Amino acid sequence: MSQSLPETLTERLDRRADEIFERMVAWRRDFHANPELGNQEVRTAGIVADHLERLGFDEVRRNLAGSTGVIGILKGGLPGPCVALRADMDALPVAEATGLDFASVKTGVWGGETVPIMHACGHDAHTAVQMAVAEILAAERDALRGSVMLVFQPAEEGPAPDWQGLSGAARLVADGEFDDPRPDAFFCFHVLQDERPGTAGEIRVHEGDGTYAMNLMRIRIKGRGGHGAFPWRTVDPLLIGAQILTALQAIPAKNVNVNENDVTLSIGIFKGGTKFNVIPETAEMEGALRFTDPTTGAYLESRVEAVCRGIAEAAGGHAEVDWYMRVPLVRNDPALVRRMRPSLDRAAPVDKPVIEVENCFLDDVSNFSAIAPLMFFTVGVGLDEADAARSGFHHEPTFRVNEAGLKTALKAMLNLTFDYAEASLKNDVG
Repeated sequence: MSQSLPETLTERLDRRADEIFERMVAWRRDFHANPELGNQEVRTAGIVADHLERLGFDEVRRNLAGSTGVIGILKGGLPGPCVALRADMDALPVAEATGLDFASVKTGVWGGETVPIMHACGHDAHTAVQMAVAEILAAERDALRGSVMLVFQPAEEGPAPDWQGLSGAARLVADGEFDDPRPDAFFCFHVLQDERPGTAGEIRVHEGDGTYAMNLMRIRIKGRGGHGAFPWRTVDPLLIGAQILTALQAIPAKNVNVNENDVTLSIGIFKGGTKFNVIPETAEMEGALRFTDPTTGAYLESRVEAVCRGIAEAAGGHAEVDWYMRVPLVRNDPALVRRMRPSLDRAAPVDKPVIEVENCFLDDVSNFSAIAPLMFFTVGVGLDEADAARSGFHHEPTFRVNEAGLKTALKAMLNLTFDYAEASLKNDVG
């Protein structure tokens, strides 16, 4: 009678990914139903940290990045490098309109106002996948070379209003959380809902510089308040703001060589006033300047400041711009991408080979490139061809995730973790 061959490590990882899939989906749905805003991910971080401690991680750090960050460190049974994996945990102030059984009805406080909260970008999926990665790594500790640092990051979408600090990734770097141990490589993924059906599990990756840099601005406008029936006695900061909002759109249209630099400028917050018949003293706007050529950042900032200042002064008011956060573009280390491409190929569905793209969207994992080589990739979560439902794009109220794609994400992160250590061993020997 012939004997079956023992499972290889790859086969074991695939089997464990299949076995944990339903639990991973349950974790994701729980996080989706209970979203938390940036720097407020108390419940999520507690579940994550408790999970890592139950699994026997050698070190679990809580309350990082000035708020709710968690890092778990697992030492393998064999010597080798340190690999860091990132999952972000924060949700957005968006009112969910998916109609899902586990749709969020939660609210929270954001900028002093009570707002609805939704996981409208997929960070609930990232957290659940990394919890599954943690469990499988703990089970395969003896086969693991080196150590793994699992980073559960707060505030990827930016710090909460009035928060004294940086985005989650930038704060972790600034606080020295990667000094000991110092990772040899970072691997990070993001789900991608590009509204095309049938893309669940589709992996996209780029080499070198990708996406765009993003500088966040807060524009404070000072006028002179007064009675709404006597506007000539006032300097209306809302009118100034409206003129600034319109004029800023000319910067990407008229101040940029579109053949060399893709620039967008969007304002997401415009507020001021408390009563219909009182012209307020001040108004405030907040938005983002994005650009693909990082050398033009200072020039673009100067144009924004000149437009705001000039319009306000012409109306008898005053405006100042605070650049409160700058996020560098994502740079995928070319050598690391080429070295680890087979790991992604092995994780990808048979009918969906890995797609090489010129760039991907922005994520504050770009800050990790200051520590070690980074590889960032996306995993598709488009709904099935036969699904009658519709999904919006990221940050939209109808954003949905095809959970079938998360198994690909899980296998990819596992492959990258184990394969990097093996490749490092061969390079050392060679």
